[in-house]
Amino acid sequence: MTLDDHSIASSLTGTSSISHFEVPLTVCDEGGNDSKFRSVHRISLSALSHNYYNVAAVASNQRCDVICVVKADGYGHGAIDTAIHLADNVGANAFAVATLEEAIELRKALEASSHNESLHQKLNGGQRKELLNAFVPPASTPPFEQPLSKRRDSFIRILVLGPPVGFPRCFHDYYHYQIECMISGPEVADALKVWISNPLDIQRRLVERVSQATKEEFSSTFSGQPEKEKMFDNASTAGTLATHSTTTTEFPQTRRKSPVPGSSINNKSATLNATSGDNLAKEFRQMLQTQQKVVAQEATLSSFSSAVDEAEEKETANPYKFEGIEAAALASVHRQEVETQQVLVESSDSDSISSTSSALMFSAGSNKRRLRWHAMVDTGMGRLGFKTDAPLDGTRRDSVDIIQELVKLQVHGAAPLEFYGMCTHMADANPTSTYTNAQTDRFKSLLKRVRNAGISVPTVSTDNSAALLTTTLTHFDPNKLLEQKSGLNTRGFVRCGGALYGQRPAFPQLQAVSTLCATVRHVAVLKEGESVGYDRAYIAPHDVRIATLAIGFADGYPRELGNGRGHVCIRESLFKVVGNVCMDMLMVELGPAYEYSEVRVGDTAILWGGSGVPLATVASSLGTTQSALTCGLDKTRVLREYVP
Repeated sequence: MTLDDHSIASSLTGTSSISHFEVPLTVCDEGGNDSKFRSVHRISLSALSHNYYNVAAVASNQRCDVICVVKADGYGHGAIDTAIHLADNVGANAFAVATLEEAIELRKALEASSHNESLHQKLNGGQRKELLNAFVPPASTPPFEQPLSKRRDSFIRILVLGPPVGFPRCFHDYYHYQIECMISGPEVADALKVWISNPLDIQRRLVERVSQATKEEFSSTFSGQPEKEKMFDNASTAGTLATHSTTTTEFPQTRRKSPVPGSSINNKSATLNATSGDNLAKEFRQMLQTQQKVVAQEATLSSFSSAVDEAEEKETANPYKFEGIEAAALASVHRQEVETQQVLVESSDSDSISSTSSALMFSAGSNKRRLRWHAMVDTGMGRLGFKTDAPLDGTRRDSVDIIQELVKLQVHGAAPLEFYGMCTHMADANPTSTYTNAQTDRFKSLLKRVRNAGISVPTVSTDNSAALLTTTLTHFDPNKLLEQKSGLNTRGFVRCGGALYGQRPAFPQLQAVSTLCATVRHVAVLKEGESVGYDRAYIAPHDVRIATLAIGFADGYPRELGNGRGHVCIRESLFKVVGNVCMDMLMVELGPAYEYSEVRVGDTAILWGGSGVPLATVASSLGTTQSALTCGLDKTRVLREYVP
């Protein structure tokens, strides 16, 4: 529908659409010079923190923690920047992305940023105070420390929600970067079995990667080269922090002491210089093959028994206390491994994947490093996942059998796997739909069958933002979903992305994070009968004043909002977009030429968010979603600016 001024004015009164920062009327630097940026995407950090705490408070009511979904470059807000902010300031310790490439980039950025100033630390003192004062945690939120305290966990979980691509080779990257993998069906499960069938190749590739990383670390320490530009630079605009994204992302490097001037370091490690990755792998393989079977088995049995005793003591003391994902995932496995060690010893002459030789190769090599995987369950979304019902005609394998096969390889074969949990995705979570309850029932049926097969499920994740925040939905019963008879109780998680970025208009407790701005580059009078823009789509009915903005559909502003359908806010007044939206520019009508106008070249125009039209209203007028609009912004043409 086409928005009229009355509907826009009404929508501006909604509290959920008002941002917590001021947009300057004119974009200029501290010296009063015109800004060099055509358009700016302003991202409110206080709103981001506020939304996280609201989501976390609701999730805690159903005994769940939050996985922050930052896929698609953080819904167009910057995945790395917003993830680092959430990790450092609100204690977020789990993130989800869509692809392995996104996960690797995020892992590298988190590791690099742990040695450098975080996003909020780059804010000056006044800005940090402003951000702190702007954010007030909801009353239902459990007590937290100051939102701006340095509180990042030592290890951040990263989960890829999408199906593995390029298997089985891609599993080397999941394994090396400690990224959790979604097993999305029988074919992926078979590929994972192929991957673990070659333990020597896994160890060789791991050693090669570690060797290469060590060489690079050693080389960079003494290279004497200047440090790369840090990820976050101080922007001149309005004294706020800004980052201008480019197609190539550079990560900040750890500060190191430079060599003494005039000195040269030629005596690098002989091992690093003279031994290639292949030779290192061979040496490592020979070392593994010389291990004594009895010694390795005794060490394995001892560690398993200790882990079981410790887990049982903690469980007895507090059955609801969660001691970490790794403890939950391994507790039941330790029990099964202890019980089946005799079977492992008796099958020492076998050449199969579950043989003692393969088991010793894995356990003696890198027993703590495991590829962590989740079983995606198709309960009604229809895109990916294991079927929930047991097959009756024998045309396919039962999902429980497939999951059990992988778990047995972890137990009997000591494969470097770790079953982390089961997930599903809600397709139609809204107050009037009963489909969410039906999906949950299907998920519970498979979950029950998996547990009855003797498999302990460490975690479950079912709810997205809408399923979590819709108060009329009662599908998630923690007593039925999280409690299991043997082992530690299952830990619940929710996966929220849109809610974190304030893109769920049905929930007024969320705050808008995104504001899109552009600068006025030209103001002129258009005489009656003259036209503006391509196809002469707008012909002046009388003498009018026209302003041209430096933003177009190539920047991500929808072309469909031309010809009076879209509106922008300049100096707290709304003006309609006239003519077709061009690739790099658009035009707005300021009113009759004889009327005085305060709009000047260099003024800031707000295209959505802030004191302008809410992003939700723009999306509704186009019949699309807010995330489709923010994801469509071109990060090489539109400056990203992070503000308190």
